[in-house]
Amino acid sequence: MSDARPISHIAFCGTVGGCLPNAEFRSLARQLAASSRPGPGPSLVVARASELIGPHRLRLPNWADTDTRYLVVLDVPEQAALRLATALRLHKPDRRLQVCRDPLVVKRLVIALKRPAPWEGILDAYVLEDSLVMVLGDMSVRDFPIGMLPRVRRFEPAAVGQFVIDSSGSYLYWPDRDVHMGPSQMLQAVDPMHLADVEIRRYEMEKLSLALLDMRSDRHLKQTEIQGLSERHVRRLEKEKTRLTVEAATKLARAFDMTLPEFLDELSRRITGLRGAYSPWTKSARHSSGDASGPDRSAHLSKV
Repeated sequence: MSDARPISHIAFCGTVGGCLPNAEFRSLARQLAASSRPGPGPSLVVARASELIGPHRLRLPNWADTDTRYLVVLDVPEQAALRLATALRLHKPDRRLQVCRDPLVVKRLVIALKRPAPWEGILDAYVLEDSLVMVLGDMSVRDFPIGMLPRVRRFEPAAVGQFVIDSSGSYLYWPDRDVHMGPSQMLQAVDPMHLADVEIRRYEMEKLSLALLDMRSDRHLKQTEIQGLSERHVRRLEKEKTRLTVEAATKLARAFDMTLPEFLDELSRRITGLRGAYSPWTKSARHSSGDASGPDRSAHLSKV
């Protein structure tokens, strides 16, 4: 969903480092700030609100520009916070400015940016009308309709906002209901394509390639007959040369006259069956073969 390092430059300005719990976290923050890199990713300034407004406000880094984003710890009254957009000269503050009253947001940011997938960390969350809004570790903002979230949708309206954010930003927790939900779970609930991507990534590549070959062979389709995918692409998928993506899975499902969920369900069943039954024709023989679309070669798998 996001770049492994979604922020090109980051600065922890003024005394905001004091929001971090110990020297180890402050050292991690310095490492993040020092590991600037060229590239298209936006820059990020982290600071206290009180140090960004007023006549003695902080001097911003020289790389701060019209694409820079701001994560601000709100340590002033809400009325004073309205001056932030003007002080920072933000033309689109709704896209570039995130304000949080909880100082632990700085710790959650550091942890998120150290994750292999920063979007899996939660910086902040709040209820807005019929949605649960989350600021994720890559500084993206996602709206999750409450009516689509398992278990949470059964809560009384007043209970939906009664959550706490895990100290590491891994999940939201509703103590009264003993319910935990992380970003990936929520995305799977509201975004079928994300669910498909999660499902595909958990498959072993060898078994997945074998199952794809078997599914195509069962339908007597040639590698050239998958609309939207080249023969080379299909061949690489079936020989473990490239990973299956949601886009490719959608085109295969259409060629097999299936919906994407039906395709993933059958693929999962076949892969599960392959784990318990080793193919009598070897992996090396399959790799040296050509199209491998004949029924004889895959007949032993067709009942899986």
